[in-house]
Amino acid sequence: MSTEKLLLKAKSQLTLKHPYFGMLASRLKHESSDTIRGYASNGVRFLYNPEFISKRSIDEVMFILTNCVMHHILAHQQRRLNRKGSLWQLATDYAINNMLHQNGLHIPQGANFNEEYQGMYAEEIYDLIKEAYFGEIDDAFNSDNNGPNDNLLAPDNANDEQNCNESGDFSNLNNIEDDLDSQTESEWQYAASISQELAQRKSAMPSGLDRLAKKMQAHDIDWRFELYNAINRHMRNNYAFMPPNKKHIHRGFILPSLTSDTLSLCVAIDTSGSINDELLGIFMEEFKTIMQNFPAVQIELIIADAKVHAHYTFQGGEKMDFPLKGGGGTDYRPVFDYIDSQLPLTTMLLYFTDGDGWYPKRMPSYEVLWALSRPHKVPFGRPLMIL
Repeated sequence: MSTEKLLLKAKSQLTLKHPYFGMLASRLKHESSDTIRGYASNGVRFLYNPEFISKRSIDEVMFILTNCVMHHILAHQQRRLNRKGSLWQLATDYAINNMLHQNGLHIPQGANFNEEYQGMYAEEIYDLIKEAYFGEIDDAFNSDNNGPNDNLLAPDNANDEQNCNESGDFSNLNNIEDDLDSQTESEWQYAASISQELAQRKSAMPSGLDRLAKKMQAHDIDWRFELYNAINRHMRNNYAFMPPNKKHIHRGFILPSLTSDTLSLCVAIDTSGSINDELLGIFMEEFKTIMQNFPAVQIELIIADAKVHAHYTFQGGEKMDFPLKGGGGTDYRPVFDYIDSQLPLTTMLLYFTDGDGWYPKRMPSYEVLWALSRPHKVPFGRPLMIL
């Protein structure tokens, strides 16, 4: 069977067995190339080495195509931020392959798969692997550090697209070096919505993909995924030439790198009487998780009920040791007034609360996410259920 027929058959079977994945895989235009060792995808083309693909079974090709498109759908490269590429690659593979296994796809021998990571986000997996490999080693994952971690976790790849090796080892298949451009990213989002509608009509929506739904109620939204996407979006819109992006220096030109200087994230925690100790503990644990997942972002923490009790600044998982004052009524207006007067450069506010309080009459100029402990209508911003 020719490689062209093999790919077409794999896409056909994928569409029949898994309509959601098959519709997405059919978007990629496959193109034979002898210049790569295995296959590569930049979100538009699927380049493949014919010798490599010809040695794969139908199930393996179905896995390759699905794993490939899910990296784009889940915006894994856009969510990388300042995380070390080889480790982030490993974490994203674990996240995707667990989801594919859950939905009955064949996972080839040698692929990055561990059932212990089932249901976890790539960000969470990244932190676990980082701790397992390097413990408390300082600056082990600094983007400017060319230490041994790349060699430990994955071989070096010169290609700027998704890649794998000739031996059939599936442990290093998906090194996506470049972000999708805005048009391609929008096209993938639209394709995901169409594929979802088709899969739902056939009652074949994959497990674990509810977070990708376009039409969702607040209580159905995976709030961490939404929050991570919002923060990533702000960071991706912020470019600077100091320090430069070193990736293209060897080609003779310098491109800007991402910084977080203009991202000002503010987190407010409601300590009013309606928030019991258990719920308050959940709010604080979630705040710690945010700090760990975004170590480069400086976060302004505001403690308030009907008034602002305290304001702290944290970055990179610093130790928190302060009293949580409160116990009164709930009035959100003092927090917004405080931000206007003391933190005018705020670009995003995440408010942990139960939603029962007095709201400002006017919507602020910055983005607002309400992390709610129960369903509640909010006058502006986006409600995200955390329980």
